[in-house]
Amino acid sequence: MNIRQRFSAEETVLRILDVAEEHFRRVGYAKTAIADLADELGMSSANIYRYFPSKSAINEAICKRLFAEMETIIAEIVARDASAASRLSDMLMAMHDFNRSRYTSERRMHEMVAVAMEENWGAVQEHIASFVGSIARLLAEGVETGEFKPVSDVAATALTVDQACCCILHPMMIAECSRLEMDRDGHAARLIEFVVNALKR
Repeated sequence: MNIRQRFSAEETVLRILDVAEEHFRRVGYAKTAIADLADELGMSSANIYRYFPSKSAINEAICKRLFAEMETIIAEIVARDASAASRLSDMLMAMHDFNRSRYTSERRMHEMVAVAMEENWGAVQEHIASFVGSIARLLAEGVETGEFKPVSDVAATALTVDQACCCILHPMMIAECSRLEMDRDGHAARLIEFVVNALKR
């Protein structure tokens, strides 16, 4: 006699996300259908729609999990007992490394995030705002200790730093550098050094 295991709503959501992420990695976002996920989960498509209104919503939730993983790494760097310049350099390089390994090496994951960026989902905007906020915190600390030059608007300067480093942080641009066989890591290190030195006294 088969007894179907019962899951809480939270457990069901996590199961859906885990299976969807595995499918997106293995098959690709575009080629994965809600019916595919339902078959693997042993539930109906209608049941999945109880928790997520669309495949796009599932994708957004997976992106949020990836962004949360990245933000944990960033928070650990920001909290270190080190100079503001050192932490800023490490944070920029860590984000470059994370995006390069996740979204360039794993082509199907890159496809998933590319879709999210094209649709300008809230998860992407929230992640960018969080990252720029971390830059602003380090800038403010550096200015206060005299390590960085005074700036009239910390938030605007933090956004400028993010924009200046866009080519080594944005998954699409990292992928393009990879396609052109550029020295991505060397380029990233040189750009980060240039930007951080520009902020110093």
